[in-house]
Amino acid sequence: MKKLLNGIWLLALLSLLSLEASATHNRAGEITYEHVSGFTYRVIITTYTKESALADRPWLKLKWGDEAPNTPDNELDSLQRDEIDPSIAFDVQRNTYTGLHTYSGPGAFTIVVEDPNRNDGVNNIIASVDQIFCISSMIIISPLTGQNNSAVLLNDPIQDACIYQPWIYNPAAYDPDGDLLLYSLVPCMGDDCIPLLGWDSPELWTSETTDTFTIDPETGTITWDTPLYSGEYNIAIKIEEYRGGFLVGSIIRDMQITVVTCNNQPPNINPLPDFCIEAGEYFEFQAIATDPDDDNLIMEAFGGPLSNVVHPATFQPNIRKFTWTPQCEEVREAAYTLTLQVTDDGYIPLSNVETVNITVVAPRVENPTATAQGSSISLNWDVHECSDIFTPYQASEIRYKIYRRNNTFGFNPSDCELGVPEYTGYTQVGETQGINSTTFVDTNLQFGSVYCYMVVTCWFDGAISYASEEFCDTLRKDVPIMTKASVDFTDPVNGQMSVCWSPPHDLDTLVFPGPFYYELYTSPGFTEPSTLIYTSSVSPFLIWGDTCFVHENVNTQDIGHSYHVKLIANNVDTGTSRKATSVFLQTAPADNSVILQMPHDVPWTNVTYEIYRRDPDATDFVLVGTSNTSTYTDTALVNNLEYCYKVRTVGSFFVDLITDPIINWSQETCETPYDLNPPCPPVLTVDDDCINITNELVWNNPNNGCADDVTAYNVYYAPNASEELQLIATINDPNDTTFIFPAEEYNFSIAGCYAITALDSLNLWPDGSLNRNESDFSEIICIDNCPEYFLPNIFSPNNDGVNDLFVPFPYRYVESIDLIIFNRWGMEVFKTTDPDINWDGKNFESGNISPDGAYYYTIKVNTKRLNGTETLQFSGTIQLQDGKQPLSSE
Repeated sequence: MKKLLNGIWLLALLSLLSLEASATHNRAGEITYEHVSGFTYRVIITTYTKESALADRPWLKLKWGDEAPNTPDNELDSLQRDEIDPSIAFDVQRNTYTGLHTYSGPGAFTIVVEDPNRNDGVNNIIASVDQIFCISSMIIISPLTGQNNSAVLLNDPIQDACIYQPWIYNPAAYDPDGDLLLYSLVPCMGDDCIPLLGWDSPELWTSETTDTFTIDPETGTITWDTPLYSGEYNIAIKIEEYRGGFLVGSIIRDMQITVVTCNNQPPNINPLPDFCIEAGEYFEFQAIATDPDDDNLIMEAFGGPLSNVVHPATFQPNIRKFTWTPQCEEVREAAYTLTLQVTDDGYIPLSNVETVNITVVAPRVENPTATAQGSSISLNWDVHECSDIFTPYQASEIRYKIYRRNNTFGFNPSDCELGVPEYTGYTQVGETQGINSTTFVDTNLQFGSVYCYMVVTCWFDGAISYASEEFCDTLRKDVPIMTKASVDFTDPVNGQMSVCWSPPHDLDTLVFPGPFYYELYTSPGFTEPSTLIYTSSVSPFLIWGDTCFVHENVNTQDIGHSYHVKLIANNVDTGTSRKATSVFLQTAPADNSVILQMPHDVPWTNVTYEIYRRDPDATDFVLVGTSNTSTYTDTALVNNLEYCYKVRTVGSFFVDLITDPIINWSQETCETPYDLNPPCPPVLTVDDDCINITNELVWNNPNNGCADDVTAYNVYYAPNASEELQLIATINDPNDTTFIFPAEEYNFSIAGCYAITALDSLNLWPDGSLNRNESDFSEIICIDNCPEYFLPNIFSPNNDGVNDLFVPFPYRYVESIDLIIFNRWGMEVFKTTDPDINWDGKNFESGNISPDGAYYYTIKVNTKRLNGTETLQFSGTIQLQDGKQPLSSE
């Protein structure tokens, strides 16, 4: 007996030691991740543990964030430790675990690692040795923002501090995607990554009001001014990534600060400004640091410029000098954050931190030129010097913005003065897209004026360059100017066009002496004219009036036509006008309306578009409307009747010596309006009564607001959010805007997603068929069930007609169960999957009635939920006795 007691005591002691060993090791940690391809990510778990603790974790379990709800711990994935580093600090071991995981598609996924327990004696966590250590990170996979890599933290989370002295720290976070990082302090997490109830921020742990603990939300620098009590403290930093205003991911670092008694004071580092570097340029600066105790100083540099770029910078700690020559690969909109940390060599080393933002700017465009031609100026510049680093998609997203002003300004940008500031008097007049789109034609300019330009390169991620040098030209009327390309008669064969042009009044006739004549060219559509159709008679003098030509026997019904003209002087081509095209009117049918589009390409500015219409059975065209743009919608028409249109444009060059106004006609074309427009969707609400198993769908009548022809509604349903909605009912009364979901037809479940569409009246479509237009879905509303399943704790199977069967209380939304009942010796006496149970007290093997007494059961209840079957587990006891006892629930 004594040996037995000793054995029990020894076993208890070993169990206690094992528990103590496993509960005293977690100091700090974080989870980071890298995008590999598609929906696959590499996850890196880094923990910092107490090296002297017996507890160790060669493997760590984690939740990827896409597991089924309530997945047991023994079914979670585990990652094997692949690296140990015991050299971080005294009694600190860094552990790294790495694994790959592929998600099924877009979504927000929280990666969680829980490990018992934290190390003992943390001041600001009550009973820290008994608290779960939990860290988490969020991966957001979205087609809107693209794939993401988490921020990388380059400064270790184990730090020392001295009482009564400021403690300053920066995690030196770097984002490989250039996302905006925002920092905040959050509570340390415990079981299920819920904030620890026993945690306080370090400054709240004391009653002193002079103690402050803050974080800069933009730089991540933490300042504790000042620690008042020695000991260990844990804090947590949340780092969120934003791209284009959208949250794309986050990580939470749990870190530990050890405060000790010492006489040391932290060093100082002189503030540094932010910098901008043009790619390809050499850049350097030297940091200056001092120490009030004259301690020796060591300066370290952390950040993307030093390691996470194609062309890294260098930092020389001995002279505290930073140098960098970034190239095109380093250009991006977001600044690179460089963190400088200076540390003294006191008994307890103290540090200070300075953060510097460095923006790498795209090189400005080279060799821009401006060449006046007629009433326009052609701009050209070299293909950007960074063109060979881009993928085809990135190259297609590069844009050049063009800015203009009259006469030069003499702009010389200062550091970080990107783009073209408003004070220069320049305004943007256009842009081109694509790395090779290095030409632009500026039109409708004033003859005799000096026009100056600057070009700015816009990167695919939004980064902009310095402005180019200013480049200018004077606009002279030294080539002919097109003034008319008007349809006289519409016909597919015998159509007719009138074409006119103005002479080059500023032509230098000493350089280009006569005799003179014109050549007129044309092409179908909007292409550059190439076919010679007219040569004027030769004149010894330049004719100062407009010249016109009638282009006959041309198809003006099905296609537009473009023209340009050349002046030939003494058999020398003096220059070509800009092309002018006819207005080719295009129409599209709509509900009781016709949409008119009036595409054209002309060197003048059209200020008014006059819309003429010939109604059914009418003979003449009548002015029905005007527009100041090349789009017009003619309304209040009758469906299925034909209307014919032509357009008269009124334009101008706004200069002297050119015909004003400039009048042109389009061809004639006809269209029949049809109702092809669906009504607006209804606004849906769902009044769900989970207990009585009813859902009432209620929506508005669109005819009372955004529509006027709704005649019916379609009701759609899907049993869960992942399945496609199916039509389950059509309501042919527009005033009937309610629907009771028939739960009895769907296994007495109201869980599912619901939507409504509106239908308009039957319409005759262009193909001759009768159809209804259906609106988009209303808001899709998903409703869940509220399962309920309770068991009594006593029954008496004595065949007296009262409590003879062990059955559940009235239940709802239960699909099946898995019930096992045991006797007091742990032997199974009954089991079933029927939710009604109906146990009569008999042993399922022997068939004999079970003796009176207590029985134990375990049960899994499979409930019907919106996201599928959800299993609930519980257990309890049943009292089986011969007699009549009132039922009571467990």
